Amino acid sequence: MTAWNELADSRKLQLPAFAFTSGGRGSVKLHCRTLGTLNNAGDNAVLLLHGTTGSSLQFLKSETADFLFGQGQPLDQNDYFVIMPDAIGHGESSKPSDELGESFPQYSYSDIVAAQHAIVHDLFGIDRLRLVLGTSMGGMQTWMWGIRYPKMMDALMPIACLPERLSGINLLFRRLMLAMIRSDPQYADSELSPPSHGVGLAWNLFQLMINSQARLAEDFKDPDRADRHIWQIVKEAESTQKAVDVIWEFNASCDYDPGSDLENIEAPLLSVNFSDDVINSPQFDVLNHDIQRVRYGRAVTIDAGGKAQGHQTLAHAEVWGQYVGELLTETSSPPTTQLFSKE
Repeated sequence: MTAWNELADSRKLQLPAFAFTSGGRGSVKLHCRTLGTLNNAGDNAVLLLHGTTGSSLQFLKSETADFLFGQGQPLDQNDYFVIMPDAIGHGESSKPSDELGESFPQYSYSDIVAAQHAIVHDLFGIDRLRLVLGTSMGGMQTWMWGIRYPKMMDALMPIACLPERLSGINLLFRRLMLAMIRSDPQYADSELSPPSHGVGLAWNLFQLMINSQARLAEDFKDPDRADRHIWQIVKEAESTQKAVDVIWEFNASCDYDPGSDLENIEAPLLSVNFSDDVINSPQFDVLNHDIQRVRYGRAVTIDAGGKAQGHQTLAHAEVWGQYVGELLTETSSPPTTQLFSKE
């Protein structure tokens, strides 16, 4: 099995005076990983955007990479230059727990997108992307890329997300997570440690958000097993997550509201969702309406059957990888094909 993390190159970019939309300004370190080589024409670059709490390593795990980057696969590393940034607040990019704690400016999705653009344009000198693809938070930022930089890409593929301001169950889950962390006496505003039980309990709620309800019903049939699982997640979260980082990560969606600007998207866009994704499914009808406002837009909802993992199906490219290849094929010439026809 290919060790994709070992094949990826690591690059960093320092922005000495990054202006946050919240009003703060400061030095920001940006990190990304890449696969493949930028060709002489500079037209084979693909941008992959990860989800909340994740990093560029998300795309290098076997369940994703093995179905995207190998020979003959949709994003064959021999054909494409794949750029995978760590969003501000995530991975090896600047985040509150590095040293500033709660003095770190509250970043927004707009800030993350601006930083991603800096990596593409300033670090690599790229003016045109073959594809922008993102999952969950990265998918929401893919919608934002299409609106903010409408002439900069040949195609867009947001996965497991909707072009609507967060509301309903998705919003309530997020606010409850933040309340759990902040109400924990172990969480001290001025300190980055000790570990917070609130983070552990919030992480349990996060797992409920993103997992398949059918699988949960199969896995947990008695209280003892459920209790063991809860405290295992608490222990794992306490050892891997910093409370201040989690709060900033989930607050970052505060400015996400692309609904009024969908007509500004010029590139062909294929929106991919999963039928058992609990946090998005109540609004699939909204998506079917919104996609009509995207000139070259199409939406598909996948029933993954035995491979269904709820929202987390986004990590299993075996389920959705074929649509990447389809989108690249259909956008290899001007987007006049039946795939994007509104007739």
